[in-house]
Amino acid sequence: MEEVSNVRPLAIFSGYMVTAAVLTAACISIIRGGLSRQQRQPWPQRKLALTVFSLLAAFSLGMTWYHMFRFFGWSYNEWKARQIPGLLDPDVVHLGRWLRETKLFQQAWATVLDSPSRSWWSLQIFGFCANWSVMLADQERRRGIPHLWLFMLLAQVVAVSFASNLFFLAVAAYSPDGRNDNGNEKGSAAGDEDDDDDGDSASSFWYDAVIIVTVSLALGVPAAVDQAHFLRLLLMPHLLGFAPLLLNRALPKGSSSSTGPGWPRMATYTGAMATVVGFATFAAVSEEVGADLYWNLLHDHPAVSSVGWDVVCCTVSYSAWYLLHRNLREWIKSTQGVRIET
Repeated sequence: MEEVSNVRPLAIFSGYMVTAAVLTAACISIIRGGLSRQQRQPWPQRKLALTVFSLLAAFSLGMTWYHMFRFFGWSYNEWKARQIPGLLDPDVVHLGRWLRETKLFQQAWATVLDSPSRSWWSLQIFGFCANWSVMLADQERRRGIPHLWLFMLLAQVVAVSFASNLFFLAVAAYSPDGRNDNGNEKGSAAGDEDDDDDGDSASSFWYDAVIIVTVSLALGVPAAVDQAHFLRLLLMPHLLGFAPLLLNRALPKGSSSSTGPGWPRMATYTGAMATVVGFATFAAVSEEVGADLYWNLLHDHPAVSSVGWDVVCCTVSYSAWYLLHRNLREWIKSTQGVRIET
């Protein structure tokens, strides 16, 4: 019997890891590009934001991928336990065959969505990603940060919290409307008059529509875990993460969105997360899961731990962003000689 080659699965897995590293390097390069345009010293508020989100990025990467590698080990051992005894050399690590016979992406998501209590953690990451996709589009229009689709792709490959923290670093590095800290402009300053405005009604409508559709699709994923269309349904919220950035190519370019969450947009963000958490909590009520057990479930399985810690890190990072972005915005205005209304 001819032995099946393991070159392809090994190449795919290696390519995945290389892609993660390349995307990380590309996002860091974008951040450095923004910082290189900022020439005024010192940067008290910007330095605070850069320090906070650098630390959060390192923490989120460490926590999510520590558990991701634990998941890889669990998956390999689970695959090995299903093999016929005596057919595998116990002294050899059969990475190629394991990767060839295991669909890691589907296995991981099926594991974290296979019960209402586990879904309580994993569904929240869809809510964070839906909200963040609109934040990316907002800041692309507002600050002209290049290639923000790379941050979304990094989130899909590595972790939403890690990519989000790098994005927050990029926001701290780029001034609104493409200015540098000497006040030189690449675009109009009109948008600085009201940073809490959520932009034109057309963009707001479509951005909100993307969030609603993404969350609606995500809520249906747990029920499809054992269905043939599970993978297709699972991929749809992932792909919709790029939709707001694509909409920017179609929407009028003259309108600016907010540097941070104004009340209308905050209502959408909060509503999306409240819907996800409320739905997941209602579904878990039948299991009579207590609050302490939710925390224990965070360490129930390596895959659940990876996604769960992604949610925890997102919660901390987005809270920090909400607290810090106004101070950063006001400092940028003051360095550019723009009057801050009181």
